[in-house]
This record gives sequence, structure tokens and C-alpha cells, in this order.
Amino acid sequence: MLIKKIIVVIALELSLFSAIQAGTAGEPTYNHPFYIGGFGGYGSTTWEGLVPTINNQNSAISISTPIEVKEGGGVWGVHTGYEFSPNFALEGSYTRYEDAEVNFDEMSIFTFDHDNLTQFVTRTETLSLMGKLMIFIPRTTLRAFSSLGVANVHRKDMLMNKWRVAPTFGGGFNYHFTEHFLGEINGNYTAGYGESQLNPTDTYFPFLYSVTLRLAYCF
Repeated sequence: MLIKKIIVVIALELSLFSAIQAGTAGEPTYNHPFYIGGFGGYGSTTWEGLVPTINNQNSAISISTPIEVKEGGGVWGVHTGYEFSPNFALEGSYTRYEDAEVNFDEMSIFTFDHDNLTQFVTRTETLSLMGKLMIFIPRTTLRAFSSLGVANVHRKDMLMNKWRVAPTFGGGFNYHFTEHFLGEINGNYTAGYGESQLNPTDTYFPFLYSVTLRLAYCF
């Protein structure tokens, strides 16, 4: 079902791209299509979604799920891309999220299986490849964009050290401050994965959210 939705979104965006291309003859063009840069901002890894709400907390649930999660904070990364036209670019990026601290009850299965430990720290990072469709805001050189692609999500901690491919989506605005410098505000979502099982932390990949400011140099 998710694949069908992605195909529909791609088809709609390609249709929009064709319409944009037909109507941007008077817009400025850029002579430096290749760019590379870095970014920083805020992001979260949604491990807290495994913690039951106060109304649902009981001894049966607390033996398998976390009781508290400390997560969210700064994200940083690097990105590079190529603008095939002022309306379309292909971009790759690396993003590093703040580590999350996952805490368990002293009587939990996790504590029993790991020599009375009641917490672990998990690291999340992504490698992504996205297509960006951009449209000029009328009478300005500011561009609004939407992006769609795939991300390879890496979870690394005492329980797991694996990569998983997931869809990723984004949107925002960018602007050429000078001929060579491109600034951008970007919001991004990357899908996660989970299974309903006795110890869900064994297979969980977090759902990822971030808002970042980006600066790139165009060659």
C-alpha cells in the first residue's frame, strides 16, 4: 500500500514539474548546478512512541516496553546535489540525530536478559537520496520545494547494529543569497518500522523528524 502511495506522489510531482517547466522561461537560471554544504537544526527519533500512556500503564505492559525515553535535540549533517534546472535537483545527504536514552522497569524482560541493566543508549543516522521539485514564488527568486526519496536508516546500540531502507519526504524553501551561496530551510520525515512482540525494542526502527537550516556552496 505504501509503495502505491509513493508511486502516486511521484506521478503527481512529475506532472507538476512538467507544468512548471513550461511556465518558467522568464525566471533566472543558474550557472553553478553542483552544490555541497552542511546543515544543523532540531530533530527527534520517536522512541517515546513505545512508552505506554499513563492510562495504559500497568505491570503487564511494563515488563516488555520502556517506561521512559529521553530523546530529541540537535541534528547535523552534510549534503550535496545537482540542479538539472532551476526546478529540479537530485540530492544526497547524511544526517546524524541526537542519541536516545531508553529506560526500563527493574522487573522488565530487558533488565532480566541484560544483567540488571535498566537502560541503553541508541544512535540513529541516515543516508538519503532524494529528488527535489522546486517552484519560484511569484515576483521573487525564493523557491518552495518538495522532495521525495529513500533513506538508509542506521540504528546502532547494544541490541542492534543494522541498516534499513525506508521512504523519506521533505519540503521547505531555498534562496540564492549570492551567485555561489544557497540557503535553505528544510523539514523532513523518514518512516520507521516496528513489530508487535513481547520485546518491541529488539526490532524497532524509529520514525524520524527534523527541521534544519542549510547552507551550500555552488560550483
